[in-house]
Amino acid sequence: MKKFIVKTLFYIVPFICSIIIYITLQPYITGDIGRLGQIPFGKEYNKRLEQNYLTEKYFLDTVVSTNNNLVFDSKPDILVIGDSFSNGKEEGYQNYLTYLFHYKVVNITRTENISDPIQSAISLLNSGIIDSNSCKIIIVQSVDRNTIGRLNKIDFELNFSPFHREENKKKENTKMPTLLKLFSFIRLQFYYNPIQKEPLITKCFDHFLGNKSFTYLEDLWFLNITEQKIETAKQNISKMNKHFSDKGIKLIFLIASDKYDVYRPFMKDYTLPVDTTTDELDKLPDVCVINTKYMLQKMVQDGEKDVYRINDSHWSYKASETVARQI
Repeated sequence: MKKFIVKTLFYIVPFICSIIIYITLQPYITGDIGRLGQIPFGKEYNKRLEQNYLTEKYFLDTVVSTNNNLVFDSKPDILVIGDSFSNGKEEGYQNYLTYLFHYKVVNITRTENISDPIQSAISLLNSGIIDSNSCKIIIVQSVDRNTIGRLNKIDFELNFSPFHREENKKKENTKMPTLLKLFSFIRLQFYYNPIQKEPLITKCFDHFLGNKSFTYLEDLWFLNITEQKIETAKQNISKMNKHFSDKGIKLIFLIASDKYDVYRPFMKDYTLPVDTTTDELDKLPDVCVINTKYMLQKMVQDGEKDVYRINDSHWSYKASETVARQI
């Protein structure tokens, strides 16, 4: 009986300890990197950054209406379509474009029909939803790790499919049961974690973990990109630019650098691979491409902390302002 109790405790005690740790840490898990990797970055870091946000959201969001029109009261100076890097509110680069330079900026909100911003921009143009009457300048933004892939699969003949209102759809319950969350937490701590942690040569974040970089393993997708895909991407971005210019619209193609790429020069392990897959895109003579990598690296080099958020894959309000000034 004693042996049985000892063996049982051998398995039960670690499990109970894991439950206690899980319950204790959950309130302190913040940011998309914190949530994905179950890393307790704490609450104060985000609060400290938020104190520096612009006090209002000055730009406007829009959707494609049920009759396939963009919804806004008057023509904007700049129309924006992008991925999660264009989903910022008060801290977004669009807000700084409006606040600092008084442009009227309208952002096309992401929906299930507008998930790939590059293809969506072409499809909206083909369908006449975007034209010179709705805007003269469009910013198409794409995160670096998806840019080459998105440019390779553009269908230049595709029209925009009809918009379906979310409220008319039955929403699935995607909430994970608590027990599964616990098992996921244990697995992430001891087996596999999708977050890469690298020591830095200098403290780059105003945080007690600020001498480490936390990035998505997805930021290493560039290792699978071939020279042929890069060449196709260059050809397609030039073709994309011509599609817009033929309709009287100026295209600004904005590449949001992966966090790994920005902090790679400051990582202690100099054997780590360097991403150069999108470096040639902003050298094309006929296209306005803004690759944010080097301007953001310079901020870090100059000693600016929290260019990206330590607990998140996205840049902070500091980078948003710099990007807006560059645009």
